[in-house]
Amino acid sequence: MYYVTEDDVDKNFDMKAAINAVREAFEEYGKGRAYSSTRVRTFSQDGVLNTMPAAMEKYHISGLKSYYATRNGAKFVVVLFDTAADELLAIIEANRLGQIRTGAVTAYATSILHKNVEIFAIIGSGFQAETQLEGMLKVANPTEIRVYSRNQEHARNFSERSSKKFGVSIRAVESAEAALIGADTITTITNSNVPIVYRKYLGDEYHINLAGSNYINRREAESAVLSDANIVVTEHLEQSLIESVEISEYVKLGGKPIELKDVAVDPTRYSKFHRTVFKSMGIGLEDIISGYAVLKNMGII
Repeated sequence: MYYVTEDDVDKNFDMKAAINAVREAFEEYGKGRAYSSTRVRTFSQDGVLNTMPAAMEKYHISGLKSYYATRNGAKFVVVLFDTAADELLAIIEANRLGQIRTGAVTAYATSILHKNVEIFAIIGSGFQAETQLEGMLKVANPTEIRVYSRNQEHARNFSERSSKKFGVSIRAVESAEAALIGADTITTITNSNVPIVYRKYLGDEYHINLAGSNYINRREAESAVLSDANIVVTEHLEQSLIESVEISEYVKLGGKPIELKDVAVDPTRYSKFHRTVFKSMGIGLEDIISGYAVLKNMGII
C-alpha cells in the first residue's frame, strides 16, 4: 500500500493528464465499464463526512474520495483498491488532485459541447478558479478573457496573477453583467445562493459551465438559462437531482438532462448545438481515475 502526499500529486499530475484521464473515464462509463455512485453526506455536530465511491473495470480499480468538511475547510483523500489483487492500493492526499480534476472536467465538457471559444468569462476568483482557466486554455484559445468576483480586489489579483502565469490577457470587470454580455463561454465557480447568470445577459449562442455548487440551496443560474438551452448535460443525473437546484427545477419543468457519459461515447451528436449548459458537481469516478493517473506517473503501477 502506498501513501501519496500533496507534493507527490503536484509533481506527477497536471492539467493535460487530468483532461485525458477524465475523457477516458467518461468514455468507459458510457460503455458500461465504469461506475459512480452519488455522494453520501453524513452530518455530525462539527461537520460533514462526504464519501464518493466509484469503480473502473479497465484498470481494475475501485475506491472513493472522502473528505470531512467543517467551517474551517476540508481535507480530501482518495482511497484506491486493486480489485484484481483484492488489495488496498493507495491512499492519496487529494486537495490539489481535486482542484486540477475540477478544471479538467469542465474543459473536457466544453471541448465537445462548444468547440469555438471566443470570449470566455469566469465568475468567481477563488481556489478553484485558476484551474478552470487553465483547463479552458488547454482546449481552447479565447480571444478575450474576463473575470468577475463579488470581491473586486480578488478579481484584480486573479487577473494579474493568472495573466503572468499563463501568458494571456485577463480583464477584471466590475459586474456580472459586464462579464456575461457578449461572452459565448462562461464558467461559474462560486458559492452563491442566488442566480448570477441571467438569460437576458446572454446572446443567441452560449455555453455555460455551472461548477461552483453541490448543495441544493445554492444556485448560479436562473431557470430560464437552462430552459432556453438546446441541451443540458450533467455528470450524474441522480446526484444532480439531490445537489443541484438548477437541474432539479429543469426536470420539474419537463427538461431531460443528458449525462456526460452519453455525450462521451457519441461526441459528434452533441457538438452541434448553439446553447448548451453543463452542470458539474464532481463525482468519485473523476477522482479515482485521477488518483490512478498519479500512481502511473509516479511509476508505481
